[in-house]
Amino acid sequence: MHEPTNPEGRSPRKRRVTPQTMAEAGIALTLPKVSVKSVAESLGVSIVAIYNNIDDLCSLKALVAEEILRRWSPPLPGDDESMHDALLTLASAMRELVHSNPGIAEYLIGLTPSSIDAIRMADSVQTRYRTRYDLTPKQATWAVITVCEHALALAEMVYNSARRDREYDDAIAARTDLDTLPGAYDTVDRGPDGMFLWSMRTVVVGTLELIEAPDFEQA
Repeated sequence: MHEPTNPEGRSPRKRRVTPQTMAEAGIALTLPKVSVKSVAESLGVSIVAIYNNIDDLCSLKALVAEEILRRWSPPLPGDDESMHDALLTLASAMRELVHSNPGIAEYLIGLTPSSIDAIRMADSVQTRYRTRYDLTPKQATWAVITVCEHALALAEMVYNSARRDREYDDAIAARTDLDTLPGAYDTVDRGPDGMFLWSMRTVVVGTLELIEAPDFEQA
């Protein structure tokens, strides 16, 4: 029985199954589409070959997510950058990460001790904030995590490609049965990027105020 050949007459070769090749296949598929079957088909191997390298689907998705984060470089505060601006830059970078890698937000909000590289990356970012702005560990961790959590939520659920951007603003502003909403609408089209930063600025300003409160360390 002859082995099937490709159009060029050569026998197809299966890709070697390694954590790296599984991660690459998963990144190409995107996290929501990662399954043992989809990765096996992408690599041209059997499902058994995948299971020989992982415990279950959760560990496979974690493998892919960790590789995504290893390839990402979070922005760190510059020597002359204010904490306000640094946190807004971090928020924008988180939004871009979420939009470029569907499913990564869900992974990031559910980190466990087994998320080794993700937690190491988070610690390095918080350490930079702590040393750059002379913060306590609690101040640095709380500030970074709060901003990142809000950026993840807004990027995933609000300011994304599915959002209708000011599509109905004129109609709402023209309604006479409403007392407050019409007066809140302006003519400035900030776009999804501008609206995201507007919302995140509120979070950042509040975060900076709270971590400097006299009783913050006891909160």
